[in-house]
Amino acid sequence: MQPLKTIGKPLTEKHIFGEKTKLRCVRANENDERDWLDHQPVCAALGHYQILHAGIMKAQYPYEVVRTFQEGAFFIVTLAGAGRILINGRWHQCGEGEACLLPAYATNAFHCAKENQPWDFCWVRYRHPELQIPLIKSSQPILSNFGSDQFHAAMRGLLAESEQGHRHAIIEQWAQLIHTYVREFVTPFRYDDRLWKLWTCIERDLSHPWSLDSMASIASLSTEHLRRLCRAEHSRSPLEHVRWLRMQRAAAMLTTTDYKIEAIAYDVGYKNPVVFSTAFKKHFKLPPSKYRIYQTAFIA
Repeated sequence: MQPLKTIGKPLTEKHIFGEKTKLRCVRANENDERDWLDHQPVCAALGHYQILHAGIMKAQYPYEVVRTFQEGAFFIVTLAGAGRILINGRWHQCGEGEACLLPAYATNAFHCAKENQPWDFCWVRYRHPELQIPLIKSSQPILSNFGSDQFHAAMRGLLAESEQGHRHAIIEQWAQLIHTYVREFVTPFRYDDRLWKLWTCIERDLSHPWSLDSMASIASLSTEHLRRLCRAEHSRSPLEHVRWLRMQRAAAMLTTTDYKIEAIAYDVGYKNPVVFSTAFKKHFKLPPSKYRIYQTAFIA
């Protein structure tokens, strides 16, 4: 079985349900007319928490979603079965009682882990509002244990009330509760807002020759204060963290595209592919070519 049939080729935007996949969901805006959201109830209360849509999915093979540059965080809670989620260029299984937050402005990809096993999960899709700090944010994916029973109950409450559509005060409370659960999941991993702003800018342009001074200017910090914050939150210097971000992006590109190693090196800020390959091997203990083969074999 090879659920992700695009391995070895560039991933493209897709949302494949398959005939057996079922869902219940709500959307924040009636103008969101994507095929799979069309005719779903509108819940305006979601907009108060920067949520675009949320729901419960019973996914079955060949269910697969790929978002190459998703402009908003995506939260998944597995209720039963398991799914595979692309995290920093590697495929991870998200099983029962686990949750995953996929950050904005990254390639998000996930699919059913097994052909003969449904993947039951709840999801919440956030938007990233212009000129505002998002309510749910992370510069890196998060995969951790989570109380799925309580979250599932809250999602069922939101769906049931939204389908009725007339008890707006109760709908607001369900929406707030769901957002609170997501916020509590993220809080232990939350970065200082100034660092979050910095890493978001850097991840949008990893090929830029970032210096400590330019990074400190974006974060509105002195270089020394930036060093201290970065050491406290990441256990590495700012420039070391830039190299870490570059390695994670390179690993994701090796896993999800057929771009040449030279092109990937340039995209993540290395003008010399030999220097890139040396840095990659030091980080992952494998050269880029062997890493690509290993990850492809893992999915097959």
